[in-house]
Amino acid sequence: MKTIIINAKTSEKRVAVLEENKVLELNIQQPKHKEIVGNIYKGRVIDVLPGMQAAFVDIGIGRNGYIGRDQLVSYHRSPPSQKEKNISHFVRQGEEIIVQVTKEGGDRKGPKLTSLIEFPGASLVYLPFGNYVAVSRKMKEEEERDRWRRFGQANLQNEEGLIVRTACENQDEVKILKELEFGRSRYQSLQKQQKQLKAPGLLFDANNLVDKIILEYRLETIKEIVIDDTQTFRQLKEQLGEEKVSYYRGKENIFSYYGIEKEIERGLKSIVWLDNGAYLLIEQTEALTIIDVNTGKFQGKENLRDTVLKANFAAAKEIAYQLMLRDISGIILIDFIDMKINDDRQKVIQALRSVSKKDRNRVTVHGFTSLGILEITRKKTRNDLSAILQTNCPTCTGTGRIDSPETVVFKLERELWEHQGMDHDAVWIEATEEVKHVFLGEHHEHKKRLEEALSIKMYITELVSSRHDYKIRQIGSNDEIKARINQLT
Repeated sequence: MKTIIINAKTSEKRVAVLEENKVLELNIQQPKHKEIVGNIYKGRVIDVLPGMQAAFVDIGIGRNGYIGRDQLVSYHRSPPSQKEKNISHFVRQGEEIIVQVTKEGGDRKGPKLTSLIEFPGASLVYLPFGNYVAVSRKMKEEEERDRWRRFGQANLQNEEGLIVRTACENQDEVKILKELEFGRSRYQSLQKQQKQLKAPGLLFDANNLVDKIILEYRLETIKEIVIDDTQTFRQLKEQLGEEKVSYYRGKENIFSYYGIEKEIERGLKSIVWLDNGAYLLIEQTEALTIIDVNTGKFQGKENLRDTVLKANFAAAKEIAYQLMLRDISGIILIDFIDMKINDDRQKVIQALRSVSKKDRNRVTVHGFTSLGILEITRKKTRNDLSAILQTNCPTCTGTGRIDSPETVVFKLERELWEHQGMDHDAVWIEATEEVKHVFLGEHHEHKKRLEEALSIKMYITELVSSRHDYKIRQIGSNDEIKARINQLT
């Protein structure tokens, strides 16, 4: 059973999924890096590339998305005799098109798009142009799967399609029909809205925090949801009931209290120490991720083969967790300590696969190469942890990573919230120029909101440092701090 911890009190929204006190997944939403996977846009085709069988679409986010021929509704509606035709037959430059984001873009890539849009629900996925019924293979009984196939065939209209999730198992059809009708009404509403919206523009935001939690996690797998924000707490309580939702009242930041802050710091380091003294070295590039396994302080107690197998076995489990925590995707190469016997290699693969079953993203193990490197791939849906929280280091001209000004400000904001309700009425903060700029906000609005929320006057002066940083210099009375600042300036 999973526990979901939600830190929604500050500008940065964070969700952690825990199982047996282990962080399985982190979802961090910063205003600057808001997720767009699942969002639906009215876009305009900027360019059609027959040689790539793809088109580029302006969706109004500053980077053009790309869509393949087989992701166009016009292609799927065409008869078999037309399927081999060029993409120019199905879409033209300047055309307005409704698209959904299926994959986040990167520094040099725009997001991946489809016009075969989906509306996911807690128990099913509604497909306006699906024209098929698919039932989860995880349903144990064939009779139950047949029941839901008949349900889809009886209730779908025209080109509609349906994906029946495992959550439908043993459910009342009347309840699921309401969810289907809700998906249909969402699409009908979107059709009306797009007629009035000028391209490019956002039609549907799929990344509302509360909606994502309800849609992405099956209620029966959740033990408890703990939230530090009253509004989010009330929303979830109304939709899920009081039984599983609780409000966190502590002064210490909720992620610090549950030990998640340390896991985030661990997830940003290149070296990860294992309990047995071995360690992982994780290096991420744009093209792939390389993970090196080392025995470190682990010496074993028996022979060399046993020592190597135990170190690799523990490393495989930790690697599966790190991929989830860091949200690493794409091609991943793992250099385990050399194993001569194939049976040992299979045991290590099985250990990795066992933990990867907890991963909501698809992990595919391709096997060992002739050089003894394990090749795996993990499906990408959003940016990884480092891309969200860190930026290129100006001190080392981009060869290293440091916390971005926004991340430093969010840390400061969380630390200030821990002083809520204190007896003092002022705080003096020193911060580097960019951190100060972000903290103040436009027309000092962010600082004013915090002062009002915490009932404390904030003074901020400049700190000289080669990295984005801050220091809380003094907490005390307003007169004391004003006098101290005047004395030093």
